[in-house]
Amino acid sequence: MITLSEVISIGTIRRPHGKQGELQCLMFNELWDKANAEFLILQIDHILVPFRVLDWRGKGGDSLIFQLQGITSEADASRLVGCEAYILRADVAEDMETCITWQDLVGYTIIDQVQGTVGSITAIDESPINTLAELQDGRLLPLHEDFILSIDDSKHILILNLPFEL
Repeated sequence: MITLSEVISIGTIRRPHGKQGELQCLMFNELWDKANAEFLILQIDHILVPFRVLDWRGKGGDSLIFQLQGITSEADASRLVGCEAYILRADVAEDMETCITWQDLVGYTIIDQVQGTVGSITAIDESPINTLAELQDGRLLPLHEDFILSIDDSKHILILNLPFEL
């Protein structure tokens, strides 16, 4: 069984593409392009399910079209709309292995250099233009690389310089 620690989030299935079961995936990052992967992992009912990729191609700047083994009709593809797409960490190129994604920060405590402890991240939403961290109290916090001062992986702490007060 595949666990979340073995995968990296790369996108979300947006819609079927055509009548032959192809899927359009909105990509969060470029890891798929740089990986040597045979499988696209989809989260279906909270279970990570691998699908062998028969073919894939780009569509615009932020989407890919996938043909997956066993998905042969528009109806099959429609059932996968909204699924989170992942890649196995083991398939990521060696020089990208230390890559940290936003999803990797779930469980980290956010500390602002001025305001102190802000809270713990319970979820990350990368679907809007601005990536959002959901905190344990339900608040949403926009995340951006420019806000990050440091990351302590051993203590699961994210130190930020937020340009606003909470």
